[in-house]
Amino acid sequence: NLRKNDRMKTLLTIAISLAFATVAVRADMANYQSTVTGQSPTYDFHFDNSLVDSVGGTATFTASGAGFGTDYSGNPNDAVSFSALADNLTLASPLIISGAGTTTAIGSMSMLFYMPSTVPSTAYLFSDHDTSPYFALAMSGGVFGLKIVNLTVTLPTPTANTWYYFGLTYNLNGTATGVNGANWYLGAVGGTLSSGFIQKGGSGNINTTTTMGDGGTFDLGNRRAFNNSLVGGEIDELATWNSQLSSGQITSQFNALTVSVPEPSACILFGAGGLLVLWKRRAFRRD
Repeated sequence: NLRKNDRMKTLLTIAISLAFATVAVRADMANYQSTVTGQSPTYDFHFDNSLVDSVGGTATFTASGAGFGTDYSGNPNDAVSFSALADNLTLASPLIISGAGTTTAIGSMSMLFYMPSTVPSTAYLFSDHDTSPYFALAMSGGVFGLKIVNLTVTLPTPTANTWYYFGLTYNLNGTATGVNGANWYLGAVGGTLSSGFIQKGGSGNINTTTTMGDGGTFDLGNRRAFNNSLVGGEIDELATWNSQLSSGQITSQFNALTVSVPEPSACILFGAGGLLVLWKRRAFRRD
């Protein structure tokens, strides 16, 4: 009887363990949009077949060549797509990036982008200025990096055919160690969110005298020269804040892109395990 009971306990333990096996899947886009909206962005572009800011409709991009593609959750015409080197979106006014063209700034931004099947050697995802004073996110010479003020900071290289989340928070109003500077966040949807901090002030850090971009035209999907588009790629859900979001708020955005659900195979195995336990129990009773 002890041997029979041990076998029953083992089978039941295996079945229960399988039931808790989960897999991360893409959440509905509404889940992500709700999370971002709840953090009160100053400007928020969904690009759901529209180039108009959803917060009051006070800002509108102008498209040149760029069209609409399918977003990460499979919705058609709900992301901006680029098919030629000159394709771009531009916005001259208002300034959607806090501190662009000024020495001091506090702000945040987040966006989604799709890296095309062939990772380009040089391609700009956005640019407020692509030469010093920098503010741009780009693949340049095969190296993916954030260009900010006087620096180019290397980020993890995105994988082709993959949707990514990018976030940035910054406080450039002082030079307190570990406080003033910029925090970047990058992660494949459904994967791990990487992050880093760029200090302001001191040797090799963000310069204290130059500005963050020049406050001119904000270009999405290209640079000022309009010759380095993200050909074959897409950009979606651009939001900006005139305040610095916390790491927890950024993480909540990233997590909203995926949900954990029971893995289908685990559910099947759990059912099979449960039936096996019941069969064994009947067999033990007959014994």
